[in-house]
Amino acid sequence: MKKIITLTLISVAVATTATEYPFSFEHQYGTSVIEDQPQRIATIDYAGTDNILALGFQPLTSRYWFGDDPNGIWPWAQPLLTEEPGILLGDLNFEQIASTNPDVIFAIRSGITDKDYQQLSRIAPVIAVPKGYGDYELKWDERARIIGQVLNKEAETEQKISGIKNKISSVAKAHPEWAEHDFSMATYWNGSIGVYSDSDSSVALINQLGLSIAPEVTAISKPGEFYISISAEHLADLDSDVLFWFADAEPLASIRALGVYDLMRAPKEGREIILKTTDRLNGAMSYGTLLSLPEAIDRLVPAIEAAIDGDPTTLANSVEN
Repeated sequence: MKKIITLTLISVAVATTATEYPFSFEHQYGTSVIEDQPQRIATIDYAGTDNILALGFQPLTSRYWFGDDPNGIWPWAQPLLTEEPGILLGDLNFEQIASTNPDVIFAIRSGITDKDYQQLSRIAPVIAVPKGYGDYELKWDERARIIGQVLNKEAETEQKISGIKNKISSVAKAHPEWAEHDFSMATYWNGSIGVYSDSDSSVALINQLGLSIAPEVTAISKPGEFYISISAEHLADLDSDVLFWFADAEPLASIRALGVYDLMRAPKEGREIILKTTDRLNGAMSYGTLLSLPEAIDRLVPAIEAAIDGDPTTLANSVEN
């Protein structure tokens, strides 16, 4: 009889041996058992296709998040796609997912409920968020390692993770002065300002590159929450050496119409990096995958350099005024 291997986040972080099947995966909704090496891989995760493609599999499904490509797969991943996945739009279509006849369903960045999990489990074993983590709290390397373990691609996963971490480390070493500057990330949605917390994956990436998280952001961050809404009068609290805005032209205009905006140093000194939903830098940062992160890093370095110099004539990346 084959031994059942229990997969936890701790073992994922250190294991590099071949996966033995069957094994069980403990998560916030219980335990899922994968009997054999999966071949048919479905994902309901936002940005879920990238890591599957990076490890040599073709995803059966792709959950559309944002961007110009209707299949939700951005240019950095397109060359690896040989079979068009089924596109998941809006609410989960369980019949559509079941029709792909998957061996496993990844749901580690999906926001599924217990009810969703029960329905999905009738289709195939579901890899949900490990216990103790928020729906969107797993870091990019943790997500990659979970997928690598389930798909018996640990060695390949570790090699790719190491390459990205070396790239991040090289940037930080080349820019030691960045540690003396802070940053914050925000957006404007439904009439309110949203701040990305210190546990958000994009915030963590910028921090690893060398910039310090603004203390005001850390002060309002809570475990398990990647996003905090604040009132307009607190906008000035986000004033930083580098201020990222995830905003298209219309919400950006609403931001600039706020009276406190004119009092902020970041816009006056050209310290904003403004990212549209169609920008590849936005997509690469938000996806945070084995395929997207190398591009994100390459695009971030010149953008941060332009923002951090305090010269309003050097524009980092902006929506047209």
